Amino acid sequence: MVIVGLLLGYIYICNDFSFKEAGFYCVKAFINGEFAASMCWQIYYYLRYVRGMDGEHWRWVELVLVYAVIFAILTLIELNLKKDLEELHITRRELLVVIIIAASVFAMSNLSYLDQNGLFSGSFVMDIFIIRTLVDLSGIAVLYAYHIQVKEVQIRFEKDALHNIMEMQYKNYQLSKENIDMVNQKYHDLKHQINLLKSGADSEKAGEYLEQMEREIKIYETQNKTGNKVLDTILTSKSMHCQRHGIELKFMGEGQLLNFMEDMDISALFGNMLDNAIESVVKIKDRQKRLISLHVIQDKQFIRIRTENYCEENVQFQDGIPITTKKDKRFHGYGMKSMKKIVEKYGGSVMAGKANNWFELKILIPMKH
Repeated sequence: MVIVGLLLGYIYICNDFSFKEAGFYCVKAFINGEFAASMCWQIYYYLRYVRGMDGEHWRWVELVLVYAVIFAILTLIELNLKKDLEELHITRRELLVVIIIAASVFAMSNLSYLDQNGLFSGSFVMDIFIIRTLVDLSGIAVLYAYHIQVKEVQIRFEKDALHNIMEMQYKNYQLSKENIDMVNQKYHDLKHQINLLKSGADSEKAGEYLEQMEREIKIYETQNKTGNKVLDTILTSKSMHCQRHGIELKFMGEGQLLNFMEDMDISALFGNMLDNAIESVVKIKDRQKRLISLHVIQDKQFIRIRTENYCEENVQFQDGIPITTKKDKRFHGYGMKSMKKIVEKYGGSVMAGKANNWFELKILIPMKH
C-alpha cells in the first residue's frame, strides 16, 4: 500500500493529470512492475537452478537485460497509444474497472505465496513463478486492451463533437445569411420610403427626424465587403452581436484570399475564432477595453490570419495552444481543436500567446495556386 501510494503521488505531482487519470496510470505502472519482477525472478531461478549458471555477475546482467527489454517494449506501446489523442480523460467508472482488474491480477498472481495447496496455487517454486508471470502478463494484456477501448471511445466522441461544432457554425452562417439578406432588403425599401417622406416633409423638424431614423437603421446594412461572401456574413453577424454588447470589432485584410477554402471550413474557423474572442472580452467590465481585431493578409506565399483581443483572464497554454481551464475538460476546448483541425487540413499551423493583457491567435496557411 505504501508503494502504491508513493507511485500514485509521484505520477500525480509530475504530470498535469487529474486524480482519476493519475490513478489509472498508477494501476498500469504497478502491474507492469509486478510483471517485470516476476519475469526477472523466473529467468533467474531457471538459469541458476535448472541450467546451473551460478555467479553474482549473471544475476545483475539478467536483471538489467530483463528490465531494459520489458520497459522498452512497454514504452513503445505507451507512445503508440498517445497517437491520435492528445489527452486521455478517465471517468470514475473507468478508474474503478482498472482497479478491480489490477486487484484481481495481484491476488491471483500471489496466491501461491499464501497457500501452496490451494486450487489455483503451485506446489513447486518454478510452478509458482510461471503462474505469477502468466497471470501478470494476462493482466497487462487486459489493462492495455481496456486502455485501447477507452481511447477509441474518446476518439469517436471527439470526432463527433468536432463535426457537430462545424455543422453548428455552418448552420449559424446559413441562418445569419438569410436574416441579413432579409434585413438588407427591408433596409433598402425603408430607405427609399424615408427619402420619399423627406421630400414631402412640411417642416425642418420632420426632416431632421427622418434623417435620424435613417442613421439609426443604417447599422443593419451589410458594411463588410471583404471579397469572400462567407466571411462577409460571419463578420456582419458577429458585428451586430458586438454592437449589442458594447464590443468594438475591426477587420482589416482581403477576404478573397480564402476563396479556395470550403464554405463550412471558413464558417467554422472564423465563427470559433470570433466566438472565443467575444466570450473573453464580454467579461471585461470596462467597455472601452472590449476590443477585437481580425486580420487576413497575404505574406509572400502564405495567408496570415490573426485575431487580437484585450484579455484580463489567466490563460494557460500547452504547445502554443490555449487549453481550457474549466473543470470538466472532457466537454470543453473543442472550439480550439476544431480550428486546429481545419488549419491542418490546408497544411497550416496555429499558434497563440498573451502579452500585456492582449491575447493573440495567429494562423499561417500556405496559398493554393
